[in-house]
Amino acid sequence: MIRRSPYNWIPIAFGCSILMTSSGCITTTQTLSANTNRPYDYESSLLHPRAVIVPFDQDSADVYLEVKRSECLYLRESPQAPFVSALVWQLGNASFQWNDTLVSFAPEWDRRSVRLAWDDLFLENESTNQIKTVLQDILRKTNATWNVSVSDPQSNRAAFNTDRWPYSGQHAVVGDTIFFQAPAGSLWRHASIPVPESMPAPPFSFVKDRSDTLQPILRSSVIADEQGWASYVVDEGINVILDAVDTRNIVQRMHGTKLPYDQVRDLRLMIQSSRYITARSEFEQMKGSADPKAALDAFWLNCANEKDRGSQLIATYYGRVEEANRFFSGVLPGWRTDRGMVHIVFGIPQKIRKSRDSEWWIYGEEGSINAVTFRFLRKDHPWDNNFYTLGRNIQYRMPWDRMVTNWRNGRISPD
Repeated sequence: MIRRSPYNWIPIAFGCSILMTSSGCITTTQTLSANTNRPYDYESSLLHPRAVIVPFDQDSADVYLEVKRSECLYLRESPQAPFVSALVWQLGNASFQWNDTLVSFAPEWDRRSVRLAWDDLFLENESTNQIKTVLQDILRKTNATWNVSVSDPQSNRAAFNTDRWPYSGQHAVVGDTIFFQAPAGSLWRHASIPVPESMPAPPFSFVKDRSDTLQPILRSSVIADEQGWASYVVDEGINVILDAVDTRNIVQRMHGTKLPYDQVRDLRLMIQSSRYITARSEFEQMKGSADPKAALDAFWLNCANEKDRGSQLIATYYGRVEEANRFFSGVLPGWRTDRGMVHIVFGIPQKIRKSRDSEWWIYGEEGSINAVTFRFLRKDHPWDNNFYTLGRNIQYRMPWDRMVTNWRNGRISPD
């Protein structure tokens, strides 16, 4: 599959562009896998909607949905008629259909919210907090199916933007103001601590991750106003809201990043994420160069030997960085996790097997002598509910070196 390239960056030696991923902070989580054969292939789905469920009371919940207008198909019945889309949103037992008219001043996201009874959300005999959600684009004849999980509002409070729309991820940009609902006059504590910028060890090396030992430091007190809203400003790294009476009780957790994750445009991040395929001397030279952009350009041009091939390598490599950030980010940005590292260097697996606590990524024909299988084990982590560690083995040394060599010789094909 040819990856759609969003790259429009500032002209460089051979003109390309590079992007990275973002998400916000939420209390309800969603898992979006429109293509079960390629669950970590963002491009395999045409629609990438986001949904959040916020409990309102014992009988009902507020449900929020947003979908990019650029991903929907808009048609018109006549040359004089406006362009209109036709969408159907199914959530549990409830179903809604609407038409969205495209105008020049339309925001990037089409947003819809509704309050539903719990009986409308949960299917009959359903005992899980996972609610099946389907968004269908009637005109494009495609849909996205995913699960949205519901958290206990007493132990996990939803995070909202300044426009009172809930975050649909677990990250926010440093300096953003986060709002959450709480009883008027109630007191809370905001604590935070930066996360060290460590890289995961290669698959054949054994270095323990220490992010689970980090302890946030109390920064400020937060008081809910008369309308029942409390707010704080996001710090870099781990951010948590604690019960003022019992500071062991964490009611909100999020991760502050210096830059949005949806686009890799910062040169420092571009150089950092290239570390998986650069020699230490090359990496240090790029970081210390008087013109680091030219040094990065020279690295990719040397790998490709010609401009068009260099552009393709860049689109593939940093496209994988984007996907790693979308799917694997938690206390660490996705590209700095074990799964992100393997995804960037090896690409999308031929097959993925999942169990309750593990994922097996299989490259090559399963069972053959040349197949490579990585096992990632889900780890209980105080600051991250999406934390997986790779079962490292010296046997990965040869396939790892082979893939790095393929990158450096320009022998990588688009996903």
